[in-house]
Amino acid sequence: MKAWKGALFALLVMVVASILFFGYFCFDSNSCALTHQSVTPAYRSDLDAFLAGAYNRHTFREKDVVRDLDVNTEEDVFVFLHIQKTGGTTFGKHLVDDLDVDPPCFCYKRKKKHCDCYTKNRKIWLFSRFSTGWSCGLHPDWTELTTCVDAMMNKKEKMKRRRRYLYITILRNPVKRFLSEWMHVRRGATWKTATLACNKRSATLEEVPFCYDTVDWKNVSIDEFMNCPHNLAINRQSRMLANLTLVNCYNTTGMSTEERNAKILASAKENLRKLAFFGLTEVQNLTQKLFEHTFGLEFADDFVQWMSTRSSQSGLPKAVIDRIIELNRNDIYLYQYAKDLFHQRVTKMMKEMNSNYSNLDLKTLNKEDDLVI
Repeated sequence: MKAWKGALFALLVMVVASILFFGYFCFDSNSCALTHQSVTPAYRSDLDAFLAGAYNRHTFREKDVVRDLDVNTEEDVFVFLHIQKTGGTTFGKHLVDDLDVDPPCFCYKRKKKHCDCYTKNRKIWLFSRFSTGWSCGLHPDWTELTTCVDAMMNKKEKMKRRRRYLYITILRNPVKRFLSEWMHVRRGATWKTATLACNKRSATLEEVPFCYDTVDWKNVSIDEFMNCPHNLAINRQSRMLANLTLVNCYNTTGMSTEERNAKILASAKENLRKLAFFGLTEVQNLTQKLFEHTFGLEFADDFVQWMSTRSSQSGLPKAVIDRIIELNRNDIYLYQYAKDLFHQRVTKMMKEMNSNYSNLDLKTLNKEDDLVI
């Protein structure tokens, strides 16, 4: 009897160990990522742990970490991929208001969202909502921008010339971003005029139906917001960073949901690695320092870290948060991937600066920053 119990206990230990081992090493596998069922938020508030790589799950090649780019605004153009509710408006204002370039952007007092960002030779060096407007559609994604920007720049400058495009973006904790979008939508925002262009055409209403049948989705509940299968808020960051032509754009009939999600995530990761720069909303100070170090430019004012936002004050039960995490699996994996790459770029920057954490006036990450599936 004792021998039987001992054998059963040993078998149980082996099963548990195998599950833990598989779960750890399978974290970055697209196929595994789509089959995990348990959802558990892991809390960490210490920024030093983040920088020390305590949760570092990915190792990147040197060419993906190195981003020392000497910017020549006569030839280079920053292209800001602005993902909704990631703090992109604030970052965009820093670009036109605070970046130390000669000459600086000229912002019109009567047009609060319009600035001229020209070089001395009247060349545009910034493609963003504040400088060129929504020229490629409302909140254009990677797919839209990469097929539109060059032709639009030729049109705006009234000439064809050789340019180096420096794509930049900001990412945010997926749960907070999702909640922020929900709160924004329930106040009346829709973004329904977005073109969602891909393969030379816009998505149809059959491909991406509206989640509401009135003029907007005002006062939508969080349950309604989560339960609409066509809600573009779900996994928005990974979708907007991916090459959607790889999944036949918004036509979802040609492949399974699992295969589609896997391809979108893989493409988003690849494009993220290739961006000239990306920052994280949760670490404003490091985002600023890394941008300045990457491009050899400086901001006149320091970025401010807001530790309390509407999304952090939602007061929603844990079951709702778990559901949001489950819905946004692609964004959760992309965010962890981004944090690891960001960490390794910051580490390299600090070595080159012969600096330490305290020199950068680091802020504390919100405890919800680490999300593990």
